[in-house]
Amino acid sequence: MQNKILIVALVILTVSFSGCIQSDVSKIDQSAATINNHLKAGDEYYNNAASDSNQQLYIKALEECDNATNEFTQAKSSAQDAYTYSKNTKEVVFIEYIQNVLSEVDAKLNATSELKTAITYFQKNSTTTGNQHLTLANNYMDQALVFKGNRESIVQQNPTKFK
Repeated sequence: MQNKILIVALVILTVSFSGCIQSDVSKIDQSAATINNHLKAGDEYYNNAASDSNQQLYIKALEECDNATNEFTQAKSSAQDAYTYSKNTKEVVFIEYIQNVLSEVDAKLNATSELKTAITYFQKNSTTTGNQHLTLANNYMDQALVFKGNRESIVQQNPTKFK
């Protein structure tokens, strides 16, 4: 009789604590939401910076670049945490997905840096050099789109692993 009570108590404790302990997969899911929010905000700031630059609102464009850099940096920090969680799962799908996220974020950080550099040259009326950096920024954003496409493909191929 005592053994049955002990077993029931252990089952109750196990069930109670299982809801409190997060798995690495659930931590990846939480990180993904944070990452996506920062990417979305960073993209918006980046696009605003490009638009402001086209309108020769250089001071405002530089502020938007700083905001984009901040958002992309926060996305990278969350992605690095998620990468640790993905390695703990030993699931190749999660690892590849987060590697693509990190590469996408790095490309967006590089694009933002190049855009900011271009804007400073535009301020000095050095259009040729500014356009060279703008071309580099566009190339980095094109790379970011490739990594984003890769991760979307991973999700499509593995719908049961992603919420």
